[in-house]
Amino acid sequence: MFPEGPLFFAALASPKEPRTHATWLHLNLPGESFNIGSVGFGDSFGIVRWPGWGESDAWQFGISGAVLAQFNLDADSMDLINADYIIGLPLSYRNGSWSARARIFHQSSHLGDEFLLLKNQGFPQQTRINLSFETIELLGGWEWEGIRLTAGPSYIIHSDSPLKRTSVQAGLDYRSMKPVYHPSARLFASVLAHSWEETSWNIDVSAKAGVSFRSPYSEKRAIQIFGEYYNGNLPFGQLFKLRADYYGAGVNISF
Repeated sequence: MFPEGPLFFAALASPKEPRTHATWLHLNLPGESFNIGSVGFGDSFGIVRWPGWGESDAWQFGISGAVLAQFNLDADSMDLINADYIIGLPLSYRNGSWSARARIFHQSSHLGDEFLLLKNQGFPQQTRINLSFETIELLGGWEWEGIRLTAGPSYIIHSDSPLKRTSVQAGLDYRSMKPVYHPSARLFASVLAHSWEETSWNIDVSAKAGVSFRSPYSEKRAIQIFGEYYNGNLPFGQLFKLRADYYGAGVNISF
């Protein structure tokens, strides 16, 4: 019961993976640019792990959840723009360097009150929709010498609003095998490509790179300091129709 750490590791560049983070972003829209504060409070928690059919494989079932929010730092009151609420049930499998995760999750997204009521200092106004849906996601992974590949599809099984159902993603991660500057420090880089039928299969690219400080007493406990870049349809819930790019810097905390 309650095993430590996951069996499957999603791409670090994924903007929707349940993690705890705080990030400053400079968002570029056509003709406008804004400073955004992006925060997330979330994690994955293993409930039970059991051995597979062979000597080196295992299964794990857990629960994951996150609240992801974006704030307009250029507004006088730092208005809340959008908030996403995600709760899921992941089932993971690992056999040596191969791993997989099946996850069913619910996401609901909401525009901030100030964003709806005020002009929000030039930020493009959005029409609120009831963006609430359930998705099945299936990802596979392979690791070798600090390199990790992940890929797989997702399918929306229910939505309160008319949305096209299918999306796919592929990620490439690298973590240095040897420490840098400090025994617990490792360099890392990650890039994720994502495409959704609802946005005409436009390709969204997310990239992060930085240094990870991992606890010598626990595989999971870590702090990651990184820079990031994104280009594509925004991964911020109700703003998914806006195509833009942003860059910034932030920190992830894994408990």
